Order: sequence, then structure tokens, then C-alpha cells
Amino acid sequence: MTTTDDISSTLSGERPGDGTPVKKKHKARRRVAKGLAWFALLLTAVLVLAEPWLLLPAAALLAAIALWD
Repeated sequence: MTTTDDISSTLSGERPGDGTPVKKKHKARRRVAKGLAWFALLLTAVLVLAEPWLLLPAAALLAAIALWD
């Protein structure tokens, strides 16, 4: 299975392992998580524009997430 297959199955609503469709509850949870992520990104951008020193903790958080295993 390639990355393209994983992306295609994810977009079509199937689980990569067993081919069963993802439940509506999971789609709703994913949609809420995506909305919260965008809200956090926009709020961080507004706060950094208001107070440039807030870029330091935001950059540290992004670095921590990027290095997370």
C-alpha cells in the first residue's frame, strides 16, 4: 500500500487497514479537531501581531510538536 492509497482511502472515508467506512462520529470529531486547530492558529497569529515577543513560546511549541515521536 502506498501513500497515495492511504490518502485516497482516507478521503473516501475508508479505514486503511480493513476497508470499512469511517463512522460519522469520527468524521465529526475530525471536523471539530480541524476547526480547533485553525482557531488556535489564527488566535496565535493575532496575538503575535499584537505582541511580537509571543512568537517565542509559539515557535517553541511548534518545535516541540515537530520533534514529537
